Amino acid sequence: MRGNSNKGSAGEPMSVVDTAWLRMDSTENLMVINSLFLFEEHFSRERFVALIKERLLSIPRFRMRSAIRGKHYCWEEPPEFDADYHITPVQLPETENAVAEEAALRDFVSGLISTPLDPQHPLWRYYHVDHYKGGTAVVLRIHHSYADGLALMAVLDAVADKSVMHSSPAARAGAGPVANSSNVVVRALQSALVGVGFGLGWLYEATRILFLSSDTRTAFKRPLTTQKQVAWAPSLNMDEVKQVGKAMGCTINDVLLGCVAGSMRQNLIKQGDSVDGVVIRAMVPFNLRPLSEAMELGNRFGLVFLDLPVGVADSIQQVKRVRQSMLKLKNGIQAMMSYNVLAILGVFSPAIERFALNFFSHKASAVMTNVPGPAEPVMMSGTKLVKPMFWVPQSGEIGMGVSILSYDNKVEFGLIADTALVENPQDVVEGFIDQYEQLKARVLTKGA
Repeated sequence: MRGNSNKGSAGEPMSVVDTAWLRMDSTENLMVINSLFLFEEHFSRERFVALIKERLLSIPRFRMRSAIRGKHYCWEEPPEFDADYHITPVQLPETENAVAEEAALRDFVSGLISTPLDPQHPLWRYYHVDHYKGGTAVVLRIHHSYADGLALMAVLDAVADKSVMHSSPAARAGAGPVANSSNVVVRALQSALVGVGFGLGWLYEATRILFLSSDTRTAFKRPLTTQKQVAWAPSLNMDEVKQVGKAMGCTINDVLLGCVAGSMRQNLIKQGDSVDGVVIRAMVPFNLRPLSEAMELGNRFGLVFLDLPVGVADSIQQVKRVRQSMLKLKNGIQAMMSYNVLAILGVFSPAIERFALNFFSHKASAVMTNVPGPAEPVMMSGTKLVKPMFWVPQSGEIGMGVSILSYDNKVEFGLIADTALVENPQDVVEGFIDQYEQLKARVLTKGA
């Protein structure tokens, strides 16, 4: 993604990390977050446009496009805002039943994935699909340079009729421990020791990741194309998933990613790959800021490498292996290291950034993210949002993305994949549901 040539005012400076995300687009992988919002009732385009103009455009960043000032990137307002460009009406083909209607929406979203956003405009677009299953569907495409997943949830909350993000698990996550000693010398020594420890940890993680081997060459590491497909699952009951996790001494995330590993295992077997003892890696975003700072927008997260035990056949052991891998990443040092690397890449030339991205993307087969949304339903202009979904973008040579979102006491699961890697992502989604149902039956009826 290139910015506009800006010879006038300097505009609002773009952070070096957001600059790195802006320049991360490639022909095979656009750095665009694609989202879907399903509303319970009819939500006319006129009402939706009015809501966006009144609420979303009150956030300055959404009136801005990217621009280049000398060698640096910034945000600037275009001469005028074109609502018809940013909020496009869509009519899906007529279908005979709800299953075909959902397939038509899936095809529509998939067809958008490899279409770049126009840099002459702010880098976001809505597609308004009226009369979808008796309600309305809205697709949002926004460039990752604008915001990360947590920030976009805060934006969703900001355009809602009333704020409900206080109910999100993210609202209970603090910014980290704060020393409570009143002695200045003691506090200084504590800070110095923590700083030295973190610095050594940073160097260790940087060295370890630098020499990490390339990921296992499975069907998920084939050369990429521009053909992508999305899929999503029926909502899971959050309380039920919690029960499964509690019975196993694991988190919700451990349970879900263990089921993902099981489904990926089945897909690799279906494609003829040998999976015995195989471990593949996923890059997992790790949030580095509290919810209270999310409306600052931009990107404040690092990436960590998570082992996925696709070589393990037993579903309970898959979850426990994921649990073990996640515990090794909890200190956040690897995430901070990768965030710092992105900041450095944002300063250097696009060619150096591209080389680094390809180097690191050799080491993983997928991106997997879990975004905490509100535990209460969002209302927009009096209309209830019943199901939000998004698809995380990939970079470099990674061609698969797994997205998990908690919302209104439900868990939403989505998958995006290059068709060269997975012919039909819906198969992986259905495999995920099968894995979860089997695990639930084993754990809740017999115990782990």
